[in-house]
Amino acid sequence: MSAIGVPGPARPGRSRRSHLTVDLRGSPGSVSWRLPETGPAADATPCVVLADRAGCAEFAVLQDTLHRLGVPSVRIDAESVASLRLSTTTVPGFTADSTAAEHGGALGGGALGGRVLGGRVLGGGACGVLDLDGRRIVPTVVWARHFSPRTMPAAAAPARTLLRAESWHAFVSQLCSLAPASLPGGRPGRLEQLADAAAAGISVPRTVVTTDPAAAAAEIPGGRVVIKVVGEHFVETAPGLLTGVLPEIASRAEALRRPVLDYPVIVQEYVEHDAELRVYHVAGAVHAYAVGKRAPDSPWREEAEVTVTPVATPPAAADAVRMLASLWGLTYGAFDLLLSDGEVVFLEVNADGDWRWFEAKAGGLAVSTAAALATRTLHLEAIGNAGPPSPLELVDFLLLGTRARGSCR
Repeated sequence: MSAIGVPGPARPGRSRRSHLTVDLRGSPGSVSWRLPETGPAADATPCVVLADRAGCAEFAVLQDTLHRLGVPSVRIDAESVASLRLSTTTVPGFTADSTAAEHGGALGGGALGGRVLGGRVLGGGACGVLDLDGRRIVPTVVWARHFSPRTMPAAAAPARTLLRAESWHAFVSQLCSLAPASLPGGRPGRLEQLADAAAAGISVPRTVVTTDPAAAAAEIPGGRVVIKVVGEHFVETAPGLLTGVLPEIASRAEALRRPVLDYPVIVQEYVEHDAELRVYHVAGAVHAYAVGKRAPDSPWREEAEVTVTPVATPPAAADAVRMLASLWGLTYGAFDLLLSDGEVVFLEVNADGDWRWFEAKAGGLAVSTAAALATRTLHLEAIGNAGPPSPLELVDFLLLGTRARGSCR
């Protein structure tokens, strides 16, 4: 993976900030299976499905840990979809009550057989048995992140490229809805996040959404403003080739000289603060890191200069994170917060936020451990075998051999 800063031209209709190019084209996609070595081949295996893009370390670590905990899984990189073969059946009106009555109670392992679970037939209800590359599985938990149509390989014809990419993306998105459990949960946009946080009584920066950054800067008091995009920080101009326009801090004088743009941006007041926190929420557990950096884009441009330190989550920050995660239905989320004179200021949450880079910088595997525990618990609940969770010490031990692989951030 390579990252190169490319200055953008200063002309009307364009921002003058420096862009960043990230090249992931050298990361081949794959399908990775971790299934039991024993058992009848005809039986469908209850299985966790992890969908990501190549080059990200989070799910590789998660899958290895789940395997050691006895949880079957398949990891699918978006770059591999062109070679995938699948078949599944969804049966409208196929309810737990009618099926149990017709079959005299618990179901067998046939084509539409499965365990009755919470009004849904696991292994034969809405989700169905999934035949993927010749292996028969029943999705118990589906976790999709960075699984974007823009990531998927191009075909010879542009129309076929779009059709294939959008079809696979739609299938995985709907699989998340049909499975007994899915992560990360809701995906509120930045404006919805800020509005909901403010309505919940959590401090947020004063914000203007505009195509005229100079006019917005004139409305916002203070000597500096923060300018960021409304949507994703990266656009994928070709599969694997990403161009980022990352948040930047601009002086008021410089912002007042910004040209009118042909797309909307977010302009916020710069909040003076005592600390910046990245707080991970995983199924109610919270893990915080204090982040020290010169600029918002420093993790990409000057990684060695960024400091990441594990810290105890301040109670007010933990309360705010759990409140917002509950509001948005987030099982997992990476929250960016500021501490300013003892007050928590919410910036944003990324439902696909990476954690391995932060763990590697800080040392430790707190978020990886929490992710493995949460996924295992959801899997066991789906198959009706919700035993006590593995002790944290055991999961930590299983993660000892994990390499500090690179991450997409």
